[in-house]
Amino acid sequence: MQNQERTYNTAQILLHWAIAALIIFNYFVSEGMGRAFRQHLDDSTAGYNLVASLHVYVGLAIIALVLLRIIVRFLSKKTKTAATNLLDRASRIVHEILYSLMFLVPVFGATAWYLGIHIIGDVHEIAMNIMMTLVLLHAVAALFHQYVLKDGTLLKMLGQK
Repeated sequence: MQNQERTYNTAQILLHWAIAALIIFNYFVSEGMGRAFRQHLDDSTAGYNLVASLHVYVGLAIIALVLLRIIVRFLSKKTKTAATNLLDRASRIVHEILYSLMFLVPVFGATAWYLGIHIIGDVHEIAMNIMMTLVLLHAVAALFHQYVLKDGTLLKMLGQK
């Protein structure tokens, strides 16, 4: 499989876990964001409680870190191998969708919040749920690689291999 040859540099590992932590954090502090957003739409000075402000600013940080991660990914020395089987192809597709959603979800949220576009807020919420489903699939796949295939993929992303 392609993951056996791939190693990750320190920047890739740190960005992976930083973005993952921020996304999970924002997911769990999103309770009440719908109410804060509606208040914000009604009065642009309202809706700025601590949790809502934190959620918005963490989302902006995610956008910046994802852009940095994409740059690091393209600059990192790695050999791109052809997907040879169905699992490799599925992995590549899920990763590309995850990269897209990691960028687009907070962009949708920022667009909704700062431009006051309600429908984009709905898109943000739906896209976030899709992304979290893929994150769960990604985590299960990492555990599958580690404990079933025993190829050390998870250890590589922990910086141990």
